[in-house]
Amino acid sequence: MDDLDGRLSALIAEIRQNPANSRKWRTAMNKLLLEIQQLPGLKKSVHQDYPEALNRTFEWVSREIAKFEPRQSSVSKSLVNWINGYLGWRIQDLHSPDKDAPISLNAPLAADIGETTRLELLPDVTLSGLDGMIENAQKESTQRIGLELKLYIEQDPEDKLKNSYPRSYPECNCQFLSKRRVLQDHPDKFQDLAEELNVKYTTLNSHWKRKCEPSLQEIARSLGYKQEPQP
Repeated sequence: MDDLDGRLSALIAEIRQNPANSRKWRTAMNKLLLEIQQLPGLKKSVHQDYPEALNRTFEWVSREIAKFEPRQSSVSKSLVNWINGYLGWRIQDLHSPDKDAPISLNAPLAADIGETTRLELLPDVTLSGLDGMIENAQKESTQRIGLELKLYIEQDPEDKLKNSYPRSYPECNCQFLSKRRVLQDHPDKFQDLAEELNVKYTTLNSHWKRKCEPSLQEIARSLGYKQEPQP
């Protein structure tokens, strides 16, 4: 067994050994998804919505990985074949005749996704004030970073975002705020969030500016984001 097969087997075993959505499960799952993106032979597409197909596939992998059984001596080849079986259909969906027809972002995507909507799986991350981090969603590298940042926010593998909050207001943590301010197509207003959380507007806004934005910038840089020089 080579190093890649060893890493994949260890991560899959760790995922299976821990309760779904537990801290250890999320950490192992996040690492596995990052490994999967680098697997040789993973289906690709030049379609501008390919990150959407990939994101839907990651959601499926997160739910179904416990059922995966290698059918070849190489775990990596067996895993990529297993994933491509699902990803191929998602890519095919992108080229369906009605692909350009108007769609509702709040409509469920498909029966196998349950109540998950397109809005929830949008691969592009828009974050005002973060130096145009995801300015051009057509570029593959930017799409990858946007997708990985979205996954990081959702899974928060080290609880870095969840554990950052104003004193006495744990519900006002950076993960919650990032989901409402970053991952939504139309970010919630600070005033609305302040009323919902029963927190002072100034407290919430200050925490976002001083803690959450810098943390997201740091995470994005760790994923490979490089700020373009200003003209």
